[in-house]
Amino acid sequence: MKNLALITILFLSFSLTSCDGEKVMKAMLWGFNKMAGEGYFPSPEILALGEFEGAEVMVSNIIENGENESTIELKFHNGKSPSLRYSEENTARKCAELYALGYSKIDDYKTIKISFIQTDPFNSENFAVSEYSFEVKDLLNNPTPENYGFQ
Repeated sequence: MKNLALITILFLSFSLTSCDGEKVMKAMLWGFNKMAGEGYFPSPEILALGEFEGAEVMVSNIIENGENESTIELKFHNGKSPSLRYSEENTARKCAELYALGYSKIDDYKTIKISFIQTDPFNSENFAVSEYSFEVKDLLNNPTPENYGFQ
């Protein structure tokens, strides 16, 4: 009986707020950002840098022999920018630096791993992956110049 009452209350509260799905999603995203840390999702600036179609964030928190081995992995899908094609390493470093500067809990991690995934538009089973790893302390202490090697 209690379960039925709880389900009814949940259903009513969602149905009353479901008029504006965008507000519900914004509230959920705001709540997740508060839990995961501000800047957890890649910023629009990072996505625009490579003209990426999508991005994923995966984290692993590992403490091995008393040392922090935690990693953040950012996967960017189907980038189309010329800078990505001509200077993939510089683009990866700039993405990592921008993410490190924007994420509020970056100090909890040791490494940022950037993956560029390109999918064949004619056969989605064919894809290419390029991966780059950066130490967080290097990104925060030794940022590259403003132009990041782009001409």
